[in-house]
Amino acid sequence: MWTIDSNLSGTGDNGPASAGPAVLHAFDAMNLGTELWNSSQVPADVAGNAVKFTVPTVANGKVYVGTRGNDTTLGAGTVFGEVDVYGLKPN
Repeated sequence: MWTIDSNLSGTGDNGPASAGPAVLHAFDAMNLGTELWNSSQVPADVAGNAVKFTVPTVANGKVYVGTRGNDTTLGAGTVFGEVDVYGLKPN
């Protein structure tokens, strides 16, 4: 099961006024108490800044997450939206 933690969306009502990274979580579907992985564990996997109410999209063996890029909601960014794509890493 996939879920996104978007508490750092920068909307001010659920976190700081400036946005921070979304965190994609993978859970064992048979036991949701077991987290298998999340995108904050490895620096190379960190997603762009969070968007409130976004959902992970699964297609063709990959998980897609829409983000703000590096926009902080204050217009202080150079990438104003991006799609982060997660899949199995090559050996």
